Amino acid sequence: MKEAVYTSLICKQFCSYYKSGKEAIHCGGYSYLKKFLTPSELNELIEILHCCDNLVLNEKLSFLCSKCDFREDGCDFVENKTEIPCGGYLIISRILNYLNL
Repeated sequence: MKEAVYTSLICKQFCSYYKSGKEAIHCGGYSYLKKFLTPSELNELIEILHCCDNLVLNEKLSFLCSKCDFREDGCDFVENKTEIPCGGYLIISRILNYLNL
């Protein structure tokens, strides 16, 4: 189940797929960020990362997709890499790119 504070920080700000009412399912990036960061820590990272305009998607993040609830119905990003990934994936990509990992 999603928590409102994480949904606001991750989904509403960064996910082009976000639709209210789907609070029982979430992406792998959401799960990962919620597990390892408090809302305050996540918010601070997001504020820092707004400075990073150049986003290169990080191929090391396939582990996030394996834990994604949305993958069951098909994910355009995973299938053909032409769609924008979910908000959690974008945030974690920005973190890794910021750290040059």
